[in-house]
Amino acid sequence: MPTIVEKQEVLNGRGQVIRYGSGTSAGSYFYKEKIPGERRYKTRRIPGATTIEEAVQAAVEIAFKLQEEQPPESVSELLRSPSGNPGEAKQYIAHQTVRRAPKRQRIENAIDAFLREEQRRVDVGLLSNRTLTQKRLALKLHLLPYLEQYKNVLYTNQIELSTFRDYEIFRAEATPLTRNGEITIVKDFCKNYLVKHRLLAAELLMDRDFLKRGQVKQTDKLANPAICAEDWETIVKYARGHWRDSAKKLQNHRIHYWRTLFWHWILFAKNTGMSPEEINKLTWKQIEIVDEGRYSESEGKRVTWEVAYIYTIRSKTQQAREIPANIAKELKRWKKLQQQYMKERGISLKVTPETVVFSNPHNDLKGYSYSSYTRGWADIRNAVKDKMRGHRFSPHPYTIYSMRSTFIEDHLLKGTPVFEVAEMAGHSVMETQKTYARLNLRKKGREITMPRLGKRKDSSNVVDLFNEE
Repeated sequence: MPTIVEKQEVLNGRGQVIRYGSGTSAGSYFYKEKIPGERRYKTRRIPGATTIEEAVQAAVEIAFKLQEEQPPESVSELLRSPSGNPGEAKQYIAHQTVRRAPKRQRIENAIDAFLREEQRRVDVGLLSNRTLTQKRLALKLHLLPYLEQYKNVLYTNQIELSTFRDYEIFRAEATPLTRNGEITIVKDFCKNYLVKHRLLAAELLMDRDFLKRGQVKQTDKLANPAICAEDWETIVKYARGHWRDSAKKLQNHRIHYWRTLFWHWILFAKNTGMSPEEINKLTWKQIEIVDEGRYSESEGKRVTWEVAYIYTIRSKTQQAREIPANIAKELKRWKKLQQQYMKERGISLKVTPETVVFSNPHNDLKGYSYSSYTRGWADIRNAVKDKMRGHRFSPHPYTIYSMRSTFIEDHLLKGTPVFEVAEMAGHSVMETQKTYARLNLRKKGREITMPRLGKRKDSSNVVDLFNEE
């Protein structure tokens, strides 16, 4: 039996974090939890933990994984306290159950404290500013009014199993995907702040009915529909022409610069499939333009064909990838237009490899905010909405992410192997196949619908190997 040299109870006594001092697991941390009604334990190694503090923090995630392995009927036993109140925590000491009520804190104060902790993660690069903004909006604009006004829950210890059952009704105007995203944020708040500070019984999070995600239909997954060729031509023509030209009549020259930038931005987004967050952080050093031309027999000379190779890391999955794109000409044109604008306005800043590609010369060549791009997209979409056909499978309007969907769909319809499309998009192959499986029928449409030509039919004859003459 290996020697235990370090031990600490976690999750209000539900389990223990231990470290062995001997045996093959010496030096490693484990999460240990007794199986209800039995004389044995479930044990899981805690990967990556080097201190007891790190192990304790990671133990909650291990406990969730163990919970998923348990049959559903065991959950009610976990939540049954001597008083019958499912919100009460339990602590196991020498086979006796001791009730211990969660601590109490005002909901608003708990949210503010959680967001301060998340801000520290942003400061050290563990969390993006946009993710923090999404958490702030979900918690302050939706969760807080729901608890305080809709459910009359003012303190953390008032949260119980049924507290969030009406959240879908409260947020009925939001899409299922949006609601599920908010529920994920609320669950993160509960797990990484309320449970961590003993403001919520850990057992509540184990119940499958607590913060249950809603059902998402296939049409809901098409919230960012790809743009058909006719609509894309309409959008680009308007952005390049009337939208930009009308800005020349305005006194503020910055508006024309911004609209020129945005015109090139949407071209880049559609031809690379990169997310808005990736594009807004992209610098010139991440782009390499290569002449992939070839010798033309008809012209009797080498024909130039420049391809832009973009190296990027998708923030959502941290997956690094290189994307070849037919966007070299547009990138060179944009760089020239930007430098010409800066020269005419007497701006002495210098564009370097470290400079953000789509940058603001009136703000030290820093990037524009995400909301600037969403507003720009909304302006164009609303101006040409009456000319739009829309996506044949989706009832949703085009969004700023639709250009990414267009990139993926265009490649799949063109016959690019799904593995290569997934790699360029930063998706898993399974996710790409599942989301865009409907395109397979369009690719095979000719084969499926082509009528048989000619009167003569092909026939097949079975050969009997035993009676063959």
